[in-house]
Amino acid sequence: MAVYAKRVNRDNPIFKGRENMVIGVGFKDTIPVPDDVTLCNGCNENIEEGYLVYLSQSSLNHNEPYDFYCESCFKRYFPKAKVV
Repeated sequence: MAVYAKRVNRDNPIFKGRENMVIGVGFKDTIPVPDDVTLCNGCNENIEEGYLVYLSQSSLNHNEPYDFYCESCFKRYFPKAKVV
């Protein structure tokens, strides 16, 4: 299975207008996520630039990333990824 990645910054349209959904017993709420909050899935740092990681050619073609990583975490967890 090939893993792909795109280097992007927080100005990328994919980070605009996001929401986090919180669901519990008897309630459901959405919390807006500011456009300038782009957390690395590895170290949880708020980063300016990083890599959107795609786990298949299909997810890359449909721009459906698995997650977003800083350069250090990307190199650690996906050393064989193809940067496109």
